[in-house]
Amino acid sequence: MDPKVILETALHREEISAIEALLLMQAGDSLRPDLFETADVLTQRFHARNVTYVRSKLIHYTNICRAECAFCPFWRKKGQRGAFLLSADEVLRQIRDAGAVRQIDLQGGLNPDVTLDYLTGLLRTIKEEHPNLHLHGLSPSEIYYVAKRSRAGVFEVVKKLRAAGLDSLSGDSADILNDKLRKKFATEKLRSGDWVDVMRAAHRAGLPTTATLLFGHIEDEIQIGEHLDIIKNLQRETGGIVAFEPIPFVPANTAVVKDRKFKPREGIEPVLKMVAICRIFFARTIRHIQIDWTKLGWPDTLRTLGAGANDLGPLSVDAAEIRAPESNGKLTTPVTTLKSMVQKAGRIAVERDPFSRRPLPRLGVRQEEPALV
Repeated sequence: MDPKVILETALHREEISAIEALLLMQAGDSLRPDLFETADVLTQRFHARNVTYVRSKLIHYTNICRAECAFCPFWRKKGQRGAFLLSADEVLRQIRDAGAVRQIDLQGGLNPDVTLDYLTGLLRTIKEEHPNLHLHGLSPSEIYYVAKRSRAGVFEVVKKLRAAGLDSLSGDSADILNDKLRKKFATEKLRSGDWVDVMRAAHRAGLPTTATLLFGHIEDEIQIGEHLDIIKNLQRETGGIVAFEPIPFVPANTAVVKDRKFKPREGIEPVLKMVAICRIFFARTIRHIQIDWTKLGWPDTLRTLGAGANDLGPLSVDAAEIRAPESNGKLTTPVTTLKSMVQKAGRIAVERDPFSRRPLPRLGVRQEEPALV
C-alpha cells in the first residue's frame, strides 16, 4: 500500500492498522514532511495549538532493582554504592522542596525490601500531609513484583494502593512488549501478558494509566508494530489509558550498547518520525501523546510538538533520573520558562488537571503563577 494513501486514510478520521503503521516506519525519508504534517493536523484537530503541562515532580523512592535491565543505567544492587531506599520522611522532604506542584510521580524498582505495607504507608503519609496532590506512578512491573512477594492477586494489590492514595498508574516498564527481547534484557521482569494484566486490573479498579514505548535500542519495526497494537487493543477493551509516551532510548552507561544489533540514533529525525506514527496510529484511541524533556533536551522536545506531541512530562525530576546529555544536567524547568519556549514554538502552554488531562479553567483575572524552583 502507498504510504501516502495511509496518511490520507488517517486524515479522513479512519484508524490505521498495525501493518499500515509498519509501512509508515519502513517508508523512506521523502515521506517525513507529509508524515509530520499529517500528525500535526490530527494533533490540532484534537487540541488546537494547546500544549498541556502539569506542575509535577518526579521522585524515585528506590533505585535498588532485581530486574537489572540491560537498557537501564538507573538500577543498583542492595548494598552497592549509590543504592538507596527513601523513608516516607525523605520523600516528604523532596515534596516540600519542590514548591508549587499539583502532581508527584513516584518511581522505583524491584526492591525486595519494598513491601505492600511500605507502598501503602508511603502513599497514606503523603496524602495526610498533601491531600490535594495527585499521586501518579508505580509501574506494572513494581506492582506485579510486590503482588508476587505478598502472595496476593494483582487486582487486590491495586485496590489497596488506590485506597491508600494512588490516583493514577504509570505505564512504564512496558519497554517493548515482546517476550523474546524481554527475556534477553531483563530475566526478572514481568512478561508482556503480565504487563497487560496489571494495566487491565488498574483500569478495573478505577485507576487511569499512561502507556509507554521504549524505542531506539535493538528492537525492530515489526516488534514496535506489535507493541502498539497490544496497547491499542487494551485501550479498546478498557478505555483506561489517558496518554501514550514514546520514550527514546538513552544509551549512556547501559549494557545494550555492547550488543551488535545496537545502532546509535543519528539526530532527532527518527524520534520525530516515531512520535508522528504514534499520533497517527492512536488518533482518537489515545488522544494525548506525551514527551519527557529530560530524554531529549528542550530544543528537540519542542520540535516534537510539530510532529504529534501535545503533553509534557514532569517539570522537575530528581538527580537519579535517566537524562540525555541534551538536558544539560538540568533537573527543573520553571513554568515561566516553559511557557516562553512553547510560545516561541508557535504553541500555547496550558496547565492541565492531573486527573482528566483537560486544561484547567482560565481565571477571569490574570494571576501570577508560582514558578517551580
